[in-house]
Formats: sequence, structure tokens, C-alpha cells
Amino acid sequence: MNNTAKLALAAAAVVIAALVGIRYLLPGDVGIGGPDPTPIPTPTPTPRALVGDALESGTYQFTVLGDVSVTLTVPDGWANVQGFGVAGDGAAVVVWPSDAEVSHVYADPCRWHDGFVDPPIGPTVDDLATAFANQPQRGDAAPTDVTIGGYSGKMIELSVPDDIDFANCDGGKFHGWEGRFQQGPGQIDRLYILDVGGQRVVIDAHYVRGTSEAELAEQQAVIDSIQLEIP
Repeated sequence: MNNTAKLALAAAAVVIAALVGIRYLLPGDVGIGGPDPTPIPTPTPTPRALVGDALESGTYQFTVLGDVSVTLTVPDGWANVQGFGVAGDGAAVVVWPSDAEVSHVYADPCRWHDGFVDPPIGPTVDDLATAFANQPQRGDAAPTDVTIGGYSGKMIELSVPDDIDFANCDGGKFHGWEGRFQQGPGQIDRLYILDVGGQRVVIDAHYVRGTSEAELAEQQAVIDSIQLEIP
């Protein structure tokens, strides 16, 4: 090979090497270098109003106590409870729209014609939790600390006796508090009593005897999804 050919081959090799090097320096190359792609944020779904009966799975929003906004995520197959809660086949999560109803606790839920706790219950979370802890025929109810939607308070689990006959109670009903009577023996009400900006918000997560573990898991997911906002 003569000198001219050798020089031509050498020049070609330099050009190829340069082109290869340039390729790996080109912007946007998947091999080396280049800026990371800008992530596209996932839009937050707008909560729907809690209206109608049967609900599609998704996020819903409603208001209690006049100005406390409640947002929660509902599983498929659950239903609306009067615009302030949701229910499956045997479990429900209800946010009480009025503190006045919940604070009227019956002294005896079976003999509720005898009236409410006296003296009247005070305005704090502890006042209401203590009243329920002292209510008879409610199991070994004891308040524990809890936080829901960023707000702290107390949780107390109230049970209905397994062997009670509601026919022996006043009016054939077992009345825990004004506006609320239980559906049957063995029912559980887990009350989350929260201080939300100085207002007492009560979430009642209840279920009847025989509710499946799958539905109880759905109920817990609803509770865990709850967000509370005040103006």
C-alpha cells in the first residue's frame, strides 16, 4: 500500500472515531449524558359530591357542622348514607353532621326512655369519650389516642351485647345516642372523636356481626383515606 492510501485510511479512521464520539455527546442520547426527562405530574382527581344512592368507586366530598369539609375514597359497590357517609353490605363509615345529636348520650342504651347522661356532656373530645366509656352494656370500652386526616382525638370501640334481646329494650331499640340506634346484637361502633379547629367531629365506623374480612378491610381503607379541612 502506498503512502497516499495509508494517509487516506488514517484520515477516515479519525473521522469515524470523531463521529462515534460526537454521537455519545448528542443531547437527548439514551446512552451517556443529556438532561433527565421532565416528569409529568399526575393530575389530582376532583372529588365528586356525595349524592345519589349507589356510588362508583372514587373520591367524594361533603360538609358537616356547617364548614368542615370531608373528603374520602369509596370502594366499588358502596352506597351513599344520607349525604354524610358511605356503607357496604354490613359496614359503614358515617361522619355525624351535628355534634348536638352525638353529645346527647343515653344513660342506658336499652332503657333509653330514662333519658340522657346528666349532667350534660361538656364540649371537649375527652368529655364525649368519657361519657361513652361509662355507658353500660358497651363492653370494655376505653378511649385511645388517634389521628385522622391530620387531626387528633380519641377512638373508642363500643359493642352491643351478643346475647341481648332488643324486644326487652324500650321501643324494641338499643339507642346509643340521639339519632342513632344499633341494628343488632354483636354490632361494633368504632367512634373517632376529633378536635377539628375547636369543633368536635365524630366519625362512626360501624359493622354488624358476620361482616366479611374483605369488607372490613374496605372500611378501614375508607377511614384511612379521610381528609378534613376547615376554612
